[in-house]
Amino acid sequence: MTMILNPTRSPVSRNMRNVAWAVIAVVMVLGLMHYATGGRVAYTMDSLTYRDAALHFVAGHPMQASNVMAQTPELQPLLNWPPAYPALWAFGLSLQGGLVDEVPSLLNPVLLVITTCAIFWICLRVTGSPVIAAVMATVNAFTPTNMIVYGHAWSETLFIPVLLLAYAAFWKYRISGGKFLWLAVAAVLVGSSNWVRYAGVVFLPILGFSVLAASSSALGRRMWHAAGAMLVGAAIAFPLWLRNWQLAGNISGSIRGGVPKVDRWLEDLAIIVDLFEHCFFAFSMVLRANLEIPILIAASFVVYKAFRRSGVQWLRPPEVWLPMVWLAGYLLFLLYARRIQTTVDLDLRMVAIAVPFLLLAMTPFVNAAFSDRALDTRKILAVLLLGLLVYAGMDQAYRTRENYAADGIPRWRSAFGLGYRELRDTSPTSRAIKESIGPTDVSTVILTDYRALYIRYLTGAKAYSPVGNDCKQWANITAGGILFVDSVELPPWAADCLKEKSQWRLLRPAGKAAPSMYVD
Repeated sequence: MTMILNPTRSPVSRNMRNVAWAVIAVVMVLGLMHYATGGRVAYTMDSLTYRDAALHFVAGHPMQASNVMAQTPELQPLLNWPPAYPALWAFGLSLQGGLVDEVPSLLNPVLLVITTCAIFWICLRVTGSPVIAAVMATVNAFTPTNMIVYGHAWSETLFIPVLLLAYAAFWKYRISGGKFLWLAVAAVLVGSSNWVRYAGVVFLPILGFSVLAASSSALGRRMWHAAGAMLVGAAIAFPLWLRNWQLAGNISGSIRGGVPKVDRWLEDLAIIVDLFEHCFFAFSMVLRANLEIPILIAASFVVYKAFRRSGVQWLRPPEVWLPMVWLAGYLLFLLYARRIQTTVDLDLRMVAIAVPFLLLAMTPFVNAAFSDRALDTRKILAVLLLGLLVYAGMDQAYRTRENYAADGIPRWRSAFGLGYRELRDTSPTSRAIKESIGPTDVSTVILTDYRALYIRYLTGAKAYSPVGNDCKQWANITAGGILFVDSVELPPWAADCLKEKSQWRLLRPAGKAAPSMYVD
């Protein structure tokens, strides 16, 4: 009698193994962020705007922002910044019942875990290997783009997991034989992403194209499903678009930017390529000079061998090209948006949404490279690319940790030689501004040519950035106030106030109190 042992793992043991690897990835990811930040979250001006809107949500004034241009009305519609992230901030504040500035320190790890689990699930379905899935999910957390995003109170912390969950739902739709329920989930998530960041609009046609190109259903069914998915997603986003159109005359509600400049797309494309290169080379010109050419040669050799072996067949599986479609679609939208957002610098924050999809596109290659024990060019290239990403993230983490220890601020590096300035009230810049203004109370009026919302956050005073050319609208202020002016020449409203009202006190920031968006 011969006993035949079945080496195949049972579904229960396989699921437990998958969960174990997912937990390992999550623990490593959270450990890395805690190592870098110690649980702290940095603020920029966008963060202060979300914070302001979150407080209005809690106070019962949803989708409202503080009016810092004039004394009345005190609230104005929230337009430039979509409402989903501040609404989540307000929800976290309601649950926590504590301080508003403690909420991002709780939200960011939760959203980072969701991001990690979404990447793990997608990679597991693509490769069937929990080890590869855990590696790719962990590497994503180590990328400089991920580090800078989850080190700040930004809407990208919500936008990225929502998009990844939408992609995961679409992948479930694809492998389930075209069950529309999963496609509807993907469509709802894509539509919801418009409420997080206006760039979410580009993923509606991308989702429709994905259905047409990657579904295995009959053509007619694919067309119906693609149209239905886009309609569902648009229906979710439509109330926001309609409101913005009624208030601002466009669906984004945004009036930011400068004079359109149509001849900058090649320059912006070069900057995007440069940012992706720095994601691998940690802003090190030494690494870039010594490794970039060998990597390109090795990649060309691997592609050449793949074409000789399989022709174009290796490019046909959706797990190879579909993430690149989502990546390229977003980057093309970013280049289009840059035609009018001439005053916004491209940095790691801008390309952070694309990096997880780059890793998803790399996943089949990494899985194939480690499918056997032979040491070949594929395996060396995969280890080198993943290793560079991990090194770049660790370098960002180490520098941030050291900066926090030395000065209490992270100095997250966002581009070559450039990082975001920390605007929380614990930073040297913020303390210097508070000291230069002096003690104030909530009744004090501060007129400034800088960012009034920032001054409100620091002092609690009634800070405004006047847009008029005179002091007439401030004529009812009899107790005087502070003119906090940074420009060399006084703006007309400040000169007028000083001429008409001797009780106004003029202050100019100096040293570390000099306002700036970025670190010096």
